[in-house]
Formats: sequence, C-alpha cells, structure tokens
Amino acid sequence: MEIVKMEHVTKIYGEGNTRVWALDDVNLTVNKGEIVAVVGASGSGKSTLLHVMGGVDTPNEGNVIVDGKDITRLTDEEMSVFRRRKIGFVFQAYHLIPVLTVEENIKMPILLDHRKPDRDYIDHIIEMLGLKDRRKHLPNQLSGGQQQRAAIARALANRPALILADEPTGALDSKNGNEVITLLQDSVKKLDQTLVLITHNIDLAREADRIVRITDGKISEGECQGTC
Repeated sequence: MEIVKMEHVTKIYGEGNTRVWALDDVNLTVNKGEIVAVVGASGSGKSTLLHVMGGVDTPNEGNVIVDGKDITRLTDEEMSVFRRRKIGFVFQAYHLIPVLTVEENIKMPILLDHRKPDRDYIDHIIEMLGLKDRRKHLPNQLSGGQQQRAAIARALANRPALILADEPTGALDSKNGNEVITLLQDSVKKLDQTLVLITHNIDLAREADRIVRITDGKISEGECQGTC
C-alpha cells in the first residue's frame, strides 16, 4: 500500500535568472511500513523534498498524495489539520516547549487537535522510548538524547501514517545519535508506521529498507558507495 506518491513534482525558488530548481520533475513512491533514507549533498534538495512531502511547502508543479489524499489541493486550514493527524515531524532541533513536561509535550499535538489522548498508547510510547522516569521532567532537565527521544515520542503521539525526520541525530554525539536512531527505527516498525529520513550518515542510510539519492533536485535510487 502506498503512503506517499509524488508525481512530476517540481519546486522552484527565485525568479528569472536567479531561479533554482530545488526539485526537478520528481517521481517517488513510499510504501506503508517502509523506512526510506534520503541522502545527498548540502543544497541538493533533501529538505525541500521532505517539506513538500509533509505539506510545509507547496510545489510549483505536480501532485503529492499522502495516505490517499492529494495534499496539493488542500486549503491552508485543511493542510494544517491533515499534518496534525497524518504526519509526524522530527527535526535536528528538538522544538520542545520549555515550560511543559515531557509528557505534556508529547500530548500537545493531540490536544491541539481537540482530542483526548489515549493514555495507554502514550504510556506505551513513553516506555518504548525509555522516558518512563523522565515523563514529569522539563526539557532543560534532560540530556540532548533524551530531548530528541521526547521529540520522537511527540511525533508518534497522533499515530501518524508518515514520520518525516530531517537529520534527527545532527545535534547529538555518535553514541547518543546511534541510540536515538535505533529507537526511532524500532518504534516505527513496532507501530507499523512509515519513515522517511534525511541523513548524512552512510551506515545509518544502509540500515534503511531503501536509499533515495537526490542530486540537483533529481532523485535516483541505489546503494551508497564511499560517501552519500
């Protein structure tokens, strides 16, 4: 089953002679339950791909279908609701709310959607991500790795169809980064969700089900040779 289908997607920044094709006629399908690693040089279009896939940015041309809905046809309000319910984001920066506890941060996307959190499910993801003893802590009482685990739990809280992660270990040392990414991958598999992950880490990319390489806005697939 397809969770993401991008058809002839083009994204252009700038005008006239300053135009840059961040995405150039991209066609990409991601299936339910897949972990897909996106690799490429800085400025190649990786983040733009994720932003368009997640409805944060709008393509100039093409269709982006997520969980059966063409998100390019949604209004801003409809897109906001769709993102909250169907897409979980994990960024390099944790974006936790400083005055809220770990548990309150995790529940926030559900409360913003005016729904009651499923306590058993929240307890499950908190325990799965090793935060049981930290659930009442504020972000500034956590290590970087713990903060990123809390951000992952928040992304999982709404049971989204798709998790989008943009260099989620970029601010962590190698030990914490490896622990966090293992937890993210294990969580996605256990919850039967789908993950699209941007990374510069070759070893991490090779652990994905599939590698997508992006160069000057165009994508190809295959193994990483030497460097990604």
